[in-house]
Amino acid sequence: MHRIILAAIAAAMTLLATAQTVEDCQAGSLSTRVDNHAITTLEVSGHIDARDFRFIADSLRHLTRLDLGATVIDAYRGDALFGNVNEYRADEVPSLSLASLLELTHLVLPQTATHLADGCLSGCTALTSVSLPRRLSHIGDYALTGCSQLAVVAVPQSLSHIGDGAFSNCASLQSVTMTTAPAGDTLTVAAASLSIGERAFAHCPLLKTVSLGDRLNSLGREALAATGLEQLSLGEQHQLTALPDWVLSQTPLTQLTLPANLQELGDGALMGADALSTLSLPATVDYIGSFAMAYTTGLTQLESKASEVPLLGDSVWYGIDQSKVLLKVSPQSLEDYRLAPQWCNFMTASLPRGDVNGDGKVDIADVNIIINIMLGRDNANKYDGRAYVTDDNVIDIADANTVINLMLAHKLAMQRAAERARLAGLRHAASLR
Repeated sequence: MHRIILAAIAAAMTLLATAQTVEDCQAGSLSTRVDNHAITTLEVSGHIDARDFRFIADSLRHLTRLDLGATVIDAYRGDALFGNVNEYRADEVPSLSLASLLELTHLVLPQTATHLADGCLSGCTALTSVSLPRRLSHIGDYALTGCSQLAVVAVPQSLSHIGDGAFSNCASLQSVTMTTAPAGDTLTVAAASLSIGERAFAHCPLLKTVSLGDRLNSLGREALAATGLEQLSLGEQHQLTALPDWVLSQTPLTQLTLPANLQELGDGALMGADALSTLSLPATVDYIGSFAMAYTTGLTQLESKASEVPLLGDSVWYGIDQSKVLLKVSPQSLEDYRLAPQWCNFMTASLPRGDVNGDGKVDIADVNIIINIMLGRDNANKYDGRAYVTDDNVIDIADANTVINLMLAHKLAMQRAAERARLAGLRHAASLR
């Protein structure tokens, strides 16, 4: 029993020696309040500024738990503490300030902070838990990139911007969700919109859940590329009108609902999403970029609700056997889709008028069949009524003339569609300059 008591006392003393609480801290004074630089746990309340972050980064390298939830970050102007920056804003976790804490596993950030500056937690490879401020509005570029043990992130409704590469290369990240403010919370104010930068979540292979409310208004290039997303619904994102280049490329998507007001699908936007079998394009879509759906080889059905055929970049469906993909469009626009470059390669629900032999084309072969029927060399019953082109129950020269006129109209429409596609490509290229 005596040994057990001694062991318990020793354990308690060790715990006290490796943990410290600092109350009523004054900005810039943390270094005078912490005398043991080997501590692994630190809890602070009061006021801090960039100087205190510099002290933590330089002297408390063995921290595994850091709780700054009850602190307020004051502005500081003076020495350049991180990089060449010598002026630091209030309520902002400074750039690169905690990136050196390679043993940190649990972090509670100041609950009144509004900004996480660029790279402030980048490369914290042991971090498994981070509590973000309740009124956070801005997560800077690469703020948490490379946090390879971080699995779950909850962001507040106040968030309005996630920077370039903010959560990129987080190998264990599985879920990013927006939390609802608790009843009676007067600190959290919901942002009117949310923008997400380039490659914000790129190369997070286990990321399967992204739920960020309904106020998303922009996504950057490759924002969700090479993630583990299998299902994604953007149908309620009414502010989002464009999906940029490569945004969902190389993902295992099986279900995708596009934004209801989507106008443009960028270059390579869904390239390599080979598990996607069906997709519905909203009525507002007017342009689909080059290679946007290249190698979506699992596609079996594509629906376009646009009454006017969307303009296309180059090789939009490269690598897909379009003849085995059913294209669903309105009856009123069916013929336009069948005549448009690239669109015409899909299988459609019914055959075009004048396609007597049922091969999906209206050409000289159909004229020859009608002539052979007229001469008694062929039997009209073989063609399921398709030879009666004029719908007068008689097969004569009028049917052959109608097919020829349809061929000429088809050729003219193809030329016009090709010119529209060329001009659209020039406009799109000019917009990128």
